Amino acid sequence: MTSMLQNPPTSIRPLTAEELAFYHENGYVIARQMFDTEEMELVRSVCQSDPKLQDALKKVIDDQGRTWGASVWSGLNDSLMSVITQTARMVEAAEAITGESCYFMYSKIVQKPAYDDAIVYWHQGFPAWHYDGCPFPDLFASCSIAVNKNTKNNGCLQVIEKSHRLGRIDHVAEGNAAKVRCDPRHITRALQHLDVVDCEMESGDVVFFHGNTIHGSVENKTDDVRILMHCHYNAMINRPSEDKPESHSCVPLKKLPDSAIKNGLYTSGFESNSQSWNWYNQEPESYLQK
Repeated sequence: MTSMLQNPPTSIRPLTAEELAFYHENGYVIARQMFDTEEMELVRSVCQSDPKLQDALKKVIDDQGRTWGASVWSGLNDSLMSVITQTARMVEAAEAITGESCYFMYSKIVQKPAYDDAIVYWHQGFPAWHYDGCPFPDLFASCSIAVNKNTKNNGCLQVIEKSHRLGRIDHVAEGNAAKVRCDPRHITRALQHLDVVDCEMESGDVVFFHGNTIHGSVENKTDDVRILMHCHYNAMINRPSEDKPESHSCVPLKKLPDSAIKNGLYTSGFESNSQSWNWYNQEPESYLQK
């Protein structure tokens, strides 16, 4: 019994060699059925009913007055949302992509309400992390978990295929947010040669994408909410040159068994220790639409 307890948890859904090859070639890959319906129903319930998650909402307003928001957290705790990021299937996927031992950076829940006209402009993840002092874009593993069904009509995540080959692109300010949008001039040229992919997913599917992969989303044209959980990991050897405790708590991940979600190995639905930092809002809350 003792020897069994000492064995580290292993993933019930490892990324295949074919999926990893597709990721490196195209800058993204959709891993189907990483989580099952029962697991995602627990997550969906927290997303739609936990007041702590709503309290953690960070709002963004673009230059046309459209508002969208994300509930953001960093660090690790015993809530359901945090347990997901620590499961063996997630940790092993991040480390298979980077080839290194990783730490958890931060996560966010983005919900698009029914008939919501807000869009997320084309952007990359790496530029912000580069300015934090992380040198290597290949050593990040970003992913988006489809909490419910994501379609083109309800504003699924979109990626520009092979755009990770373009390198780090200059970003510009948008509304009350600092440098969260790729310079449109670069996007115009890129789209002359590269294809836009709609990452349509069933509940429990996960799309992994490179730190320089350009991604965004359009409006929700349906009567259903669209829910995504974004998770970001970084290799320990790629951590910032200076300590960034707010968004880069460099603690190596300890894998939890994939059964942790169904077995209820969590104490709450959502907990956030990120209330004091917010890279989105650059002006007072009064700037936002009410």
